[in-house]
Amino acid sequence: MTSPRSGRQEPTTSFVLPYRQTDGETAIELYELTGRTALPWQKNLIYDILGRNEDGLWTHLQFGYEVPRQNGKGEILLMRELFGLAVGERILHTAHLVSTAHKAWERLCSILDLLDVTYYSIKAKGQEIIDLEDGGRVEFRTRTTRGGIGESYDLLVIDEAQEYQTTHESALKYVIRASN
Repeated sequence: MTSPRSGRQEPTTSFVLPYRQTDGETAIELYELTGRTALPWQKNLIYDILGRNEDGLWTHLQFGYEVPRQNGKGEILLMRELFGLAVGERILHTAHLVSTAHKAWERLCSILDLLDVTYYSIKAKGQEIIDLEDGGRVEFRTRTTRGGIGESYDLLVIDEAQEYQTTHESALKYVIRASN
């Protein structure tokens, strides 16, 4: 039984396509190796985000969620990016503000440190990078009208989506590559 202070664990409104399998459990296990515990709503969300169809392809090519400030939505991004690094994905994490992109980089570095993962990192406010030896990579950037043009990634994270503009979309919509 959840405590009365845990709040509602299901969204008031949602639209999730049906899926056959999910990599959500793997993402949660990796995340919880750090000593953190995913909340029930975070687990449900990461299961949905990492859902796969009968062909083993991602069910959702786009996935969005809205959660009030300071309620743990950044932990979902940590879980997803940690999973992506583990499977060798190239990820672009964009944010509206330099400070938000930088804090996301710091959080992921601290998680990797807790897991004792060897990584190479570049610290450059608004253009941070984390590289793993086996090929996983996350780039953290602020959004611009030209950011991402000519580059390709397996996953695009749009942090602070309430500030996402049409000009950003024009620059970023073709950065996702066809991959396994």
